[in-house]
Amino acid sequence: MNPDELMRYASQALIVSLIVSAPAVVSSTVTGLLVAFVQAITSLQDQSIAYGIKLMVVSVVLVVSAEWAGMQLLNFSKTLFVVAFQHVQ
Repeated sequence: MNPDELMRYASQALIVSLIVSAPAVVSSTVTGLLVAFVQAITSLQDQSIAYGIKLMVVSVVLVVSAEWAGMQLLNFSKTLFVVAFQHVQ
């Protein structure tokens, strides 16, 4: 495997990790903004409310997107193993 292929697969690995983590990060960000907006309107300044709500939302998003994320990782791993064993033979 030449260095160009290695760099290509390394960049694909970073992209796959970014795509797989995106649902949790986006949902946490949106939830945090919404909770902060509601807290600013109602003058509630308790931080445990924001953390509790974000924890519940991110947990639900992870449960819902777990199968999809697993398939993305499995497909990328299969591709890497195929490439690695082609170069061994």
